[in-house]
Amino acid sequence: MGRSSILSGAPFRTACFAALIVWIITAVFGYAAYLALADRLRVDLQQQILDEELLFHEILLDGGSEAVQRAIEHLNNPNRTGLHMIALFDQSGSALAGSIAKSPDEIGWHEVDPDFVKIGGASPVYMLHTSEFLGYRTVVARSLTSLNQALTTLWEGLLLLTLATTASVLGLGYYFSSQSFLRLAWVEKTLNQTIEESAVVRLPVTDKGDHFDRIFQLVNRRLDWVLSLLNSTQSNAVKIARDLKVPLTNGFIALQQVHSEIEYGGDPRPSLNDLEFHLKRIGTVFDTVLKVSQIEAGTHENNFKTVNLSALVESVAEALYPVAVDVGKHITADYNADTILVRGDENLLKQLLVNLVNNSLRYCPAGSWIRISLVATSEAIQLVVEDNGPGVPEPQIDKIFDAFFRSDHPRNDTGNGLGLSLVKAVAMRHGATITAVNKRPGLRICVSFGRSPIAA
Repeated sequence: MGRSSILSGAPFRTACFAALIVWIITAVFGYAAYLALADRLRVDLQQQILDEELLFHEILLDGGSEAVQRAIEHLNNPNRTGLHMIALFDQSGSALAGSIAKSPDEIGWHEVDPDFVKIGGASPVYMLHTSEFLGYRTVVARSLTSLNQALTTLWEGLLLLTLATTASVLGLGYYFSSQSFLRLAWVEKTLNQTIEESAVVRLPVTDKGDHFDRIFQLVNRRLDWVLSLLNSTQSNAVKIARDLKVPLTNGFIALQQVHSEIEYGGDPRPSLNDLEFHLKRIGTVFDTVLKVSQIEAGTHENNFKTVNLSALVESVAEALYPVAVDVGKHITADYNADTILVRGDENLLKQLLVNLVNNSLRYCPAGSWIRISLVATSEAIQLVVEDNGPGVPEPQIDKIFDAFFRSDHPRNDTGNGLGLSLVKAVAMRHGATITAVNKRPGLRICVSFGRSPIAA
């Protein structure tokens, strides 16, 4: 984890943006505060000058110019600083007392250079007010040094606060960015271990409940799903290979028999028929697997429309009735005379029902019956296919919808174990639930569609 990775992280970039906002806010509001404080300090300084000027007018009124001169000499003694100046002038502009060099030409407020005062060294700029009273001109001046120092202190304080805030924000951003990248590095390491070493490695989830924990939980669920998918894929691959081994072997034997019949002048047609049978069986396996994959991927959803389940049950029962009679079995259909509607793909729903009935026809002995029922309640629509055959061993009944599953019960024969897996895929694609229970004797499979506004 390099420094550049941390600096490019979202927390640090957010901290940089926050620092920029801090500088902008400080500049805007700092300038506003500067103007407000400068205005306030000037008003206070002017008020002090006016109060002092009023005091000297009272002294002039009570004691004359001599009293004012004595007061000014006392205030302007060398032990006092040059930040506060007072002067008294006569009508001709001659200075009678004070350290101010000359009187401004106009009465009122002025800001004057240090040339107006008679002190050595670097002198500040003064705010000065001139007024006339009893034939004299009084001048009171105060230095702007304190005002400027206060404003400078304000700017320095704001700058120091901004720098401290910026450093803190960037430091926190860097810290949280480094923590984020540490956790991301752990994610990368875990995923690499998942790919290269073990698929059971999972990300650590803390009790903080932050966004990383939520992401880690999602990643762990995805890893569980990937592991399940890998195991399922591996299992299905083994089952497909095992299922295809017999027809491929028999097909190869039939092909050799064809060569032998041709070579010795025999009739190859029976062997060709056997070869065709085994090739069709292989094709059926691949077609069914492909169809299940397409259904699970939702490629048939564009064909969804309103389907009349009552009519569908009736048509399937009529179509398969002769097939059942030929093998000594009996099919009945019990469905509501009213129209029962669902939203779905009519061809897939018909395939679902045909597979369920064929499952019973295949595994039930002669003399058995198969019943198709369609029941609509306020909560669900139930499509049921049941028989009085041998059923399925109880420990295996939850597996009958798995691809390539074959029970070790007498119900099992040479089927490929994909018929009921296709039924499950169609049911799930239509948002239906499917259950199977043993009736002793017989098997009952129920496909339950949730009630919707169109199902009535």
